[in-house]
Amino acid sequence: MFIFLSHTLNETDGAWPGEPTLTVEKDSVIGKNGKPFNSVILHLPNHFATHIDGPHHFNAEGAEFNTLPAEKFGFLEDEILLVDLPEKCKPESVITVEDLEPYRQKLAHARILLMRTGFEKYKRTDPDLYIHHGPAIHAELGKWLNLEFPALDVIAMDWLSIASPANDHGPEAHRWLLGNYTDHIITGIEDMPMAIIGDKKIKFLTLGPLRVDGVDSVPVSPMAWVE
Repeated sequence: MFIFLSHTLNETDGAWPGEPTLTVEKDSVIGKNGKPFNSVILHLPNHFATHIDGPHHFNAEGAEFNTLPAEKFGFLEDEILLVDLPEKCKPESVITVEDLEPYRQKLAHARILLMRTGFEKYKRTDPDLYIHHGPAIHAELGKWLNLEFPALDVIAMDWLSIASPANDHGPEAHRWLLGNYTDHIITGIEDMPMAIIGDKKIKFLTLGPLRVDGVDSVPVSPMAWVE
């Protein structure tokens, strides 16, 4: 069966502290002002809800998102690695090289790494905790993934961001992942729900990025075929 691996877009959800959130504006209503249809205008920030960070996000010379090739957004079973890190499902956790070292052999063949902590449960039950005190990726982990695993195209996480307001690892982790220091680009899917996967095997995964010219990163709507 197919499953969605993105949060629904909701005007009540938060984003990185100080960043804009979704607003929905009615444009047309059936039967009013001569309009036979409904329509709305979505004011959707590109770093809101489930989205994917591209090279230009932290690199002035980095590629705009829409220039990345389509093959970077589709994955077959053997290219997908899901790692459970339940010990990191606590406020202000930091994901380190030591956490992923046991998966080195599998990482060598992976094109996408899904990191599941369970922290997504706080997104709507405790938004302040989710936004201000979530996990983060250690800068050295970003460096390690970039240098040691040339096949890796994407990492994804079930918490708000590669970074956390609780520490300062975020900027350098982004730079290493997004190719500031090498020609290897690892894009990052932030705020991606994974609890729905359960213990099912992912056979196929497609990311479904929104294609917009001239932007650094875009909303994404991943879907997986699981069995």
